[in-house]
Amino acid sequence: MNLTLKDTLVTRSRALSPWTGFYFLQSLLINFALGYPFSLLYAVAFTCILHVLWRSAPRAQKTLVGICSLVAAFYFPFGQAYGSPNFNTLLALHSTNMEESTEILTIFPWYSYVVGLFIFALGVIAMRRKPEEKKTWGKIEHLCLVIGVATFFVAPIQNLAWGGVFKLKDTGYPVFRFVKDVVVNNQEVVDEQARMAELSNMKDTWNVLAVKPRYHTYVVVIGESARRDAMGAFGGHWDNTPFASSVNGTLFTDYIAASGSTQKSLGLTLNRVVDGKPQYQDNFVTLANRAGFQTWWFSNQGQIGEYDTAIASIAKRADEVQFLKSGDFEADKNTKDEALLKMTAQVFANQRTQPQLIVLHLMGSHPQACDRTQGKYAEFVQSKETSCYLYTMTQTDELLSKLYDQLRNTGESFSMVYFSDHGLAFKERGKEVQYLAHDDKYQQNFQVPFMVLSSDDKTHRIVKARRSANDFLEFFSQWTGISAEEIKNDYPFVSGKKAPPVYITNFKLQKVDYNHLGTDIFDIKSK
Repeated sequence: MNLTLKDTLVTRSRALSPWTGFYFLQSLLINFALGYPFSLLYAVAFTCILHVLWRSAPRAQKTLVGICSLVAAFYFPFGQAYGSPNFNTLLALHSTNMEESTEILTIFPWYSYVVGLFIFALGVIAMRRKPEEKKTWGKIEHLCLVIGVATFFVAPIQNLAWGGVFKLKDTGYPVFRFVKDVVVNNQEVVDEQARMAELSNMKDTWNVLAVKPRYHTYVVVIGESARRDAMGAFGGHWDNTPFASSVNGTLFTDYIAASGSTQKSLGLTLNRVVDGKPQYQDNFVTLANRAGFQTWWFSNQGQIGEYDTAIASIAKRADEVQFLKSGDFEADKNTKDEALLKMTAQVFANQRTQPQLIVLHLMGSHPQACDRTQGKYAEFVQSKETSCYLYTMTQTDELLSKLYDQLRNTGESFSMVYFSDHGLAFKERGKEVQYLAHDDKYQQNFQVPFMVLSSDDKTHRIVKARRSANDFLEFFSQWTGISAEEIKNDYPFVSGKKAPPVYITNFKLQKVDYNHLGTDIFDIKSK
């Protein structure tokens, strides 16, 4: 009887030792850090796996714990802001320059790094655990093995039951999911970039039917990360866009971006899309070229290579291209959007007989907003970063005002369109460190400004009809008078007429009904 009691106590002491609790805490934090929804089942199952490995292969267990802790520690700040790895995450990794990388690292709250360091410290402690003499497996070890293995099959069986396909790689363990998501999505990005590079070197396939431009000069200003509800002219609470609020022209108060990140959104907006895939050779610049326009592209965004991003691929098709940033490791100067006006001034200094298309790509309100404003803001709202974000709207409004004056001073007829690529979502909402970052779960991630200002406008007009960035080429065709066989004009874009339902493309490349998205309301409270 005493021996039985002693064996029971030994077995319990193995299972309920401080290390069991330690591994459970690590499992919870790794799950949390990698950006996946919390699951008690997988936290317990991973704890069981670590326990079994310690009993059978302690060196392998230490290696696994060390690698998982290191990756989780580094990824924790990103996971809290952007979630688990997806196509957009890996695309951003491929197309982000050194300056943007530095800005991203400085926008996360300080305590995210503290938690990351804590996870790393736990990993170090786990790796320093001293080996024990080998002992025979008890009931606990066998039970842990059963739980660990059985849990591996839960997600694949669920997928099969829900009409999917049984695949072991679809296991729900956060660690395995992370590896799979990185590998699969990275390959998708590589494949897409290879397809883009191939198409970028191909001649466009536009079949232009007619060219009847109404104006001599057309200007496309592409904003960055501007939420519509942050601009007074488009219904925002603050009077921070005096030019757009009063200028004669047409403002759309329900324009929806195609996706939630620059490369994907503009790839779907500015190119002809077939079966959900942008045809990079057929974009609005090559269409203008084919129609006999002289084309210019001036950008304050980085260019890493000639064809390595969707935007650089389009830009390089223009007759004249200038990037304020080259995008290499020396391109760390925080250039202002206003510098682009020197380039447009040079274009306007000479009279030209050809119709003109000029594209300006702004840094606009790209995080970190306080870097755009040098820390300046007009009104404090919740946090310094949020306040700076609101002020970036004023800076963009001032740039548009100056550009509009340049156009008027040429004496030529003109029309200018301004829109943003996507919006942002609030992170650490309600806290002093509140900031905005890319997301795809909320309508506000896709609610962006869109306005058209022409030299012959007589009134300030508001259009409330919903419009989609997926129809931008239809707008461009109607706006410039360039008719092409490949563009079907289903409805008059600049009108109050109802358009088809709007779908957006999320970060997993899934088409989602815009109406099914959640909301991320801009809290107007000031502190």
